[in-house]
Amino acid sequence: MNKNYVLAISLLLLMSCGNRRPGMSKEEAAAELKKQAAQEEAQRQERAARVDTFAADYRPPAGIKYQAKIVTAGAKTIDVAAALKNVRALKPNELGTPVLYATGVEAIPQTGALLPVEGEWVMQAGEGLFLLDKDFRLVKQLFRNDVDIQMESDGSISSSFDRTLGIGGYDASLRQFRAPYFDISRKPYRRGIVNLPWDDLHASSQPWTGGDVVSCLPSKGLGHSLCVTESGYMAPESNSSQLYTFGVKGDTLCRFTVNNAPDYVPTIANARTGERNHLYMYEGKPRVRMGYDPIVYELEDASTLKAVWRLDFGGLKRPTKKEVVEGSYDDLRDVWFVEGWLETGRYLFLRLSQGYDCSNTRKAGKVKLYTILYNKQTGEGFSLPPAQDEKGLPCYPDIAFEYEGKFFFGFPTGEVDGRLYMIYIGQQLKKLLPDVPSVQALKDKEVVFMMI
Repeated sequence: MNKNYVLAISLLLLMSCGNRRPGMSKEEAAAELKKQAAQEEAQRQERAARVDTFAADYRPPAGIKYQAKIVTAGAKTIDVAAALKNVRALKPNELGTPVLYATGVEAIPQTGALLPVEGEWVMQAGEGLFLLDKDFRLVKQLFRNDVDIQMESDGSISSSFDRTLGIGGYDASLRQFRAPYFDISRKPYRRGIVNLPWDDLHASSQPWTGGDVVSCLPSKGLGHSLCVTESGYMAPESNSSQLYTFGVKGDTLCRFTVNNAPDYVPTIANARTGERNHLYMYEGKPRVRMGYDPIVYELEDASTLKAVWRLDFGGLKRPTKKEVVEGSYDDLRDVWFVEGWLETGRYLFLRLSQGYDCSNTRKAGKVKLYTILYNKQTGEGFSLPPAQDEKGLPCYPDIAFEYEGKFFFGFPTGEVDGRLYMIYIGQQLKKLLPDVPSVQALKDKEVVFMMI
C-alpha cells in the first residue's frame, strides 16, 4: 500500500478530536505524524538489515542433517468400525455450556484461528492477523492481507488476493510468527515462508502488509501447510508420503517416510483432492496425520516421530490417492475417508465419509457422512446419529447445545486453555439462534467465539 496514502489516513485520524492531543495544532499533528512515519520506516530498514533475506532463486544448504527415527510401538488404537456401530446422541451441553465472546473483528476466520502468544491471543483470518485481549476482544490488527473477501447473504464466500499469509504459528524460542506466504502480484508467482519478528509486529502502530515482508524463504515442492517447531518448521511434501523438518534458513534437518505408499502426482487438471493432511499442535508438540495414512505421529524432536494414535478400520476399505483421482464416484462408494480430525484434552473428534464427499455425491445419494467421538479418558468411541441439512441432503452430524434457553447444533473448531470453542460469523449465529436478543445484536460479519 502507498505509504503516502497511509500517512494521509493516519493524519486524519490523529487530527480528529478523539486522537489529537489537547492543545496540539494541525501543523504540530502533521509534524508528529511525519516523525512517526519516519521512525517506522527507519525501524523497517533496521529489520531488513538484521534478518536473513532470501533471493527468489535461493537454494538452502544441501544435504539432510539427521537420520530419521520413527517409533510405531505404543500407539493407542481407535476401533473405527466398532465406534460406527455404537450410535448415540449427546445431551444438550453434555460437553459444556457455551459462553459467547464477540470479538469486534469483522473478518473471515480460518481453521486453527486462535493462538496464545505472550499472554494474549492472535486470531488468524482471511484478512490477516488480529491481536485480541484475554477476553477475546480486538486490540488491533497486526498484519493486513492484500485480499478482497465478500460474504454473500446466503453465507457463501468469494475472495481474491495478491499477497497473503497462510495458517502459521508462534515460535517462542525466537519470538517469531512463522507462516506460509503467497504473492501472486509477482511474476512468477511467489510462495514461501516468512518469519515475522513478534516484538516489531506487536509494537507497530499500523498493521504490517506485504510491503513490510523483507524476508521470504522459498518453499518449492512443499504443500500449503506447515507446523511451527522450535527454530524451524515441519511440512509435508506435496503428492508424497514424505514429511520434512527444516531450520529457519530452509536447511533440511530430517526427512521422514511415513508409509510405503508410492508417490502419485495427478496429471489431471483440477484433480480431486481426497484426504488432506492434518497438522496441529497438542500440548506444545507438533502432531501430524498424513492423508490416507491411519497413524497420527508426534514430533519428539527434529529427527524423531512417535506414533500416538492408530485408526483401525478393520474390514472397511481405505482409498489411495490414485483411486480418488482416477476413479468414478461409483468406484468410491464403499471407500472410507477421514475428512476431519480434532484432538482435545478429553476427546478426539473425527469426520468420516463412506464414499467421496462433494455436492454432487450428496445430491446423488452416493455418500454417507459420520461424526465419531472418542473419549480419551474412558476409551469409548461412538458415532452421532445421522443428520440431514435443510434441503434433506446428508451432512455431518453436529452436537447439541443450549444457549439462553434456545437449542442449536454446532461443532468444535479447537481448544484453548482446556476449553472447546466454536467460531461463527454473526450472520451465521443469528440464523442458528433467531430468538436470542444478545445474538441478534451482533454485527453480521463480526467474528464470534462460543467457548464451551
